Amino acid sequence: MDHEEEFLNTFFTQVAQLCTDKAKELIEKERGSCRQTQMGPWGMLLMHLPQIAVAEHSYADMGFLHTKNKGFLRKDNSLRTVYELLKSDLKRMEEMTRGTNSIGATVAEVSNQLCQYITAKIQLIDFYEKMYNMSINSKVMKYQELLQYIEGIVESHSLSCSHLALTAFKTSLTLECEILVQLTKAQVELQHWRFLSTLMSLYGAQARMSAWERTLQNKESWKLGFGATFLKANQQPALYQWLVKLRSNILAKCSLYFHTTLSQQASPGEMRSIMSKQNVDYYHKIQSFQRKHDVLAVLIIFDSRGVEDSGPGYRHPRREPNTSEHFPVVLSCPGMFVQNSSTHLENIQKRIKERQAELLSMDKIIYSKNVKDSCVYAMYNTDPRMTLVTVFESGKQRDKESHVTSFMTDLCMQIRCNKVYESLKLSK
Repeated sequence: MDHEEEFLNTFFTQVAQLCTDKAKELIEKERGSCRQTQMGPWGMLLMHLPQIAVAEHSYADMGFLHTKNKGFLRKDNSLRTVYELLKSDLKRMEEMTRGTNSIGATVAEVSNQLCQYITAKIQLIDFYEKMYNMSINSKVMKYQELLQYIEGIVESHSLSCSHLALTAFKTSLTLECEILVQLTKAQVELQHWRFLSTLMSLYGAQARMSAWERTLQNKESWKLGFGATFLKANQQPALYQWLVKLRSNILAKCSLYFHTTLSQQASPGEMRSIMSKQNVDYYHKIQSFQRKHDVLAVLIIFDSRGVEDSGPGYRHPRREPNTSEHFPVVLSCPGMFVQNSSTHLENIQKRIKERQAELLSMDKIIYSKNVKDSCVYAMYNTDPRMTLVTVFESGKQRDKESHVTSFMTDLCMQIRCNKVYESLKLSK
């Protein structure tokens, strides 16, 4: 390997590991050892590399969601602008160095591929912005739209960064994109109540996150001293931590939607132990509320009309779908309510059909009285096809409805994961 190739490989590996200080030191050392080529193609590339190192560190620290970035002196110093200026500088450098000599050819090729890499990063910034904007004011998350967007980024940049020196950059870019694909796919599958495909997506995300974590062994955070960070575990970048948080929330949601299936695979004690380790134990929250406020039941009902392969377990492709039950019960607390109250269930299913348009707006709790049985059905969608229903006796306690309202609002907001996407801009 030529000296230049070896240098670039070391530099981009250090940047991918977020060892920014080491990467800058490497550049300074290289500049000092080749002063005679400062004005040539190699010297021009060395001038731009520090900006790439700082930009990548800022990106990993989620600086792309803030208008001000430390380390940049321009008036408009948003990370998007920094990337766009870097891209135009690299394009100009590619044109100037192409066809000059062997080093010039290397510089031109690396510049071209860095432009492709930066284009992908700008598109990812757009993707995170899209997620954030979709989440604010408790708007409905359009996961299918997000999935198509991120899959488009993956497809358009599958062949970028093929230069050997950029291997570390390609690896981190690919892993980040694939993690986002898998997590967004898990959300889509959860909305359609598909057990196996949800689990496979969550497993795929975890496998890639573990691989990305292994590449982020940033030793710069291990500073010797006696401050608060002394001998502290290696701090992962903010972006990685946010992805971990998102996956934890999706996993908790999965554990709720498939609680009945999962509880059949473990003893009650094992199940409680497993659920207690989750980011949020939704089932315990529902169970505690139902008992504390003496409501008749809390249910989650799925609208399976027009959805294929939905259900709490694996369905063989050749097995005929069960069209007799378009509103299966995803969860029932207490569990015996469904078996003992078929009339209630029929009434709830009827009201979900009647109030479907209102429920789909997902902006308010719908209350429906059952005069015959002296009870109220409170309905609020956690997802477009998932309806959380609280059944309680009317007129027994004046403040019961306010407790139900507070409980259902808070629970639905958590299950929807909007707050996690909103936290993209609250991470600093």
